Amino acid sequence: MQPARIGQPLAGTVARLGGPALLVLLFAWRLGAWPLFDPDEGRNAEVAREMLAGGDWTVPHFNGLPYLDKPVLFFWLVAGAFRLLGVGETAARLPAALGAVATVALTAALGAALIGRPRALVAAVVVATAPIMLVFGRLAIFDVPLTALVTAALYCLVRGRLDGPPARWWPAAGLAMGLAALTKGPVGVAVPLLAWAAARGALPRGASRARAGPLALAILAGALPVVPWLVAAGTREPGFLRYALVDETVLRFLSPARFHRAGPVYFYATVLPWALGAWTVVLAASAGPLVRLWRQGGPEAPAIGFAARAAAVIVLLFSISASKRAQYVLPAVVPLALLAAIGVAAAPARIAAVISAAGRLALLAGLVAVAAVHVSNADGLKIKAAIAAGTTTAALAEGAAALGTPRVLAACGLLLLGWGMLAALTSPRRPLAAVACAACFAPGLGLTLLGPLTPYAEARSARALASHIDPTARVVAFETFEPGLAFYLGRPVPLLSDTGGELTSNYVRAEHARLAPSATLWPVAALHSLLRDPAPLYLVAAPTRLRELRRLGGRRLLPLYSDRRSVLLAVRRADADGPGAP
Repeated sequence: MQPARIGQPLAGTVARLGGPALLVLLFAWRLGAWPLFDPDEGRNAEVAREMLAGGDWTVPHFNGLPYLDKPVLFFWLVAGAFRLLGVGETAARLPAALGAVATVALTAALGAALIGRPRALVAAVVVATAPIMLVFGRLAIFDVPLTALVTAALYCLVRGRLDGPPARWWPAAGLAMGLAALTKGPVGVAVPLLAWAAARGALPRGASRARAGPLALAILAGALPVVPWLVAAGTREPGFLRYALVDETVLRFLSPARFHRAGPVYFYATVLPWALGAWTVVLAASAGPLVRLWRQGGPEAPAIGFAARAAAVIVLLFSISASKRAQYVLPAVVPLALLAAIGVAAAPARIAAVISAAGRLALLAGLVAVAAVHVSNADGLKIKAAIAAGTTTAALAEGAAALGTPRVLAACGLLLLGWGMLAALTSPRRPLAAVACAACFAPGLGLTLLGPLTPYAEARSARALASHIDPTARVVAFETFEPGLAFYLGRPVPLLSDTGGELTSNYVRAEHARLAPSATLWPVAALHSLLRDPAPLYLVAAPTRLRELRRLGGRRLLPLYSDRRSVLLAVRRADADGPGAP
């Protein structure tokens, strides 16, 4: 008996230490391996770089112009990471990675309050290994930190209802929502409040009754981080408050044409299956047992009702919104993870059998992928021809080309074969092995593809373009703009444009009449004076704009570098001797 008494605490210690270590590994290992993706990552990192370089921590700037499409908190975090670690990809993505770790920890805390610690740990594993969290938790975007703050608000509201008193928990919930609003605007308040309004009725009432005092404290705590910045930014930028309330909030929700992010009402029904990965199979297998548990009204019924209502409201909110992107639905992953954890405990044998069946399908898919390697080169040529002919969308074609390369197909095939073999051998008598297989699928696939997909990442970044430009050279963009170019050059890049839309800033587009012309935004007509200037000059243009640029610039434009998105040209002076001299 002595070894058992010693072994149990030792196992617990290993689990307490190993779990956080694996969690950090998932989101931090080779965080800066890929260059920053355009437009979102490159733009967000450049805003933070300019904030740090210029010392203006009130009004964010992008390419020298005010960037108020989003609030300031995320840029503060990235700029702080730049100050600590230096300007680079790893630091730019660090706040999102920390947000992912915080979301996993908060899921465990929320689960412990609702379904007990063992199942809460399963829910945390679901969130940590969901493909959507692994993807966006390693990108320099707002949505994962927002998800962490939304989860924190829901946790505080749940604790205030179950344990009380509200005066203890409501101000913390208000502060979390205020920080969420400072991260991504009113959605940071709307998501937790709507989820709570829909789901709280499933939970039993606590001993303490809500009063006006705790509510007032919660509102004050929520306003504390937001209002001072709103006043300061609104004072500096007169059109900001109108833009934030009307354009960025109302029109984003109602107008699909304004933000070019429209999708069908069933958009998230197509997103959630891949977003949850193997856990989709677990949820589907446990749907029946979950419904029976809820109808029976047992101890799990309140948690099932709460999680199902919260997830449904979040998905419904973004489904009826005119603006849709896959990462918007991230806050719904937490309540769905709670349902998956309850389902694992309710029907372990059934879930193990389903995972085993999924393993057999993965074996078949792996065989197909490996067999397809020898024909992928021909398919890749067909895809490139389709891109050149304009017969398919660029994003779809690039994605298909990236996934169709021999290296990617081989990596996917081998991973599917290995995972499928392990999953197929799981027995209904060993449900923990099935859960472990489900947890390993997405991280294994991600680590397997990190290297093979690097060329695809490079093609979506401005780093290669920047590497062909002398950091001290004068560069101007012509009716096109790769947001990451300014980041990798370490300075703003003037843009020739009559609308400013190429900057991917809706605020600049809305305020173009007031902001242009400026030091970094000139009308297209200014090209003539630039071409007459004897100073060395490089131009960046989209391939589709090259004919117009050559018409305006004549034979003085010499191509130096090109990729799918941009062409770099040197403007040769009249007295230049060699073809490479601008």
